[in-house]
Amino acid sequence: MMRTSRWYSLLAVSVCKICAQGMIQYVPSTPACVELNHSVMTQVANGQVAEAEAALAKVLASSADHAQISCGGFILNNMAATTAALGRVGEAERLAERSLKVLEGIYPPDDAMLLRPLQILAATRFEQGKRAKAREVFKRMQVTRVQSPEDRALVHGMAGSFLQSEGKRREAEVEFLAAFRAWVAAGREETGDAASILACLGSLYIEEHRLDEARGMLDRAETIFSNASDAVPMDRIKLLQLRASLHTRQGNWQGAEQDLSEALSIADRQSKIDSIALRSLLTGYAAVLRKNHRGREAHTIDARLAALGPDLNRQVVDVTDLLAKSGHVK
Repeated sequence: MMRTSRWYSLLAVSVCKICAQGMIQYVPSTPACVELNHSVMTQVANGQVAEAEAALAKVLASSADHAQISCGGFILNNMAATTAALGRVGEAERLAERSLKVLEGIYPPDDAMLLRPLQILAATRFEQGKRAKAREVFKRMQVTRVQSPEDRALVHGMAGSFLQSEGKRREAEVEFLAAFRAWVAAGREETGDAASILACLGSLYIEEHRLDEARGMLDRAETIFSNASDAVPMDRIKLLQLRASLHTRQGNWQGAEQDLSEALSIADRQSKIDSIALRSLLTGYAAVLRKNHRGREAHTIDARLAALGPDLNRQVVDVTDLLAKSGHVK
C-alpha cells in the first residue's frame, strides 16, 4: 500500500520564501528625496502601485539630474522590497529590474549601490523557479564592493539559499550563520531581517532532521517577528508553514493543521497575495486535511487551487520524498 503518496508539502517552502524578507530599503539622504519617497511609498501602502510607479516615471523622465535619477532608482528598490515582503514576488521582480536599470546608468557594475536591487531580483527569481536567471544575478552580487554589515548579510543570506537548494546543507548553514552575525554586527538582531535568517536555519535543520534545533530557531524567529516593527503578515505566514513542516516531521498532523489554518486565515486578510505563495499554502493545507481525515474541507481547498489555474512553476514537492529522507516513510 502506498503511504501518503498524495501528501504534498508546504512543507517544502523554498528557503527563498523565508529569506526574501532580508531586503533593506534605501534611506533617502536629501529632503527632496525623502518627500518623494514618502509620497510614493504611501501610495504603495494603499495598494496604488501602478499610480505610484506612474508618478515616479514622470519624475525620472523630466529630470537629467543624477541625484534625482538616483533617488528614483532607490525608490523603485523600496517599492520592490515592499511588494516582495507582501508576497507579490512577480511584481517585486519587475520593480527590481526597473530599479537596477535606472541605477546602472549612474553607478559602475561593482558599486554597492546596486546590491539591494540585485538581491531582490535574485531572490524573487529564485522563488519563482527561475534558478538559472537568479544565479546570474547572484554572481553580480558577489562582485559588488560589499561595504557594510547589512551588505554582507544580504550576500551571505542569498548564498545560503542557493546552497540549500543544491543540497549543500553544511555550507548553507555556514552562510546563514554568517548572515545572522552580520545582522548582529549591524545592530539589527531584533529585526525581521534577522528573524528571516533564523527561519532559514530552522528550515535547514528540519531538512537535516535536527528537530530540537529547528524548534529553537523557529521559536526565536517568532519572538522577533512578534515585536519587530519591520515584520509583515507574510513573515507570520511563512513561519507558520515552516512550523507545520516541523510538526509533520514529528507526526503531529493536528498541530500542522492548526498552523496552516492560521496561515491561510492571515493570507485571506491580505488584499493581494502572489499565486506562488498561495498555491504552496493551499497545497500543503489540503494534504494535511486529508491526513487528518477531513476530506470535505480538503475538497474545498482543492477548488481554490483549481481556480488559480495551472502551476507553471511546478515547485510543489511530494512530502513523501521529504519524509523518506528522514526515515519516516518505509
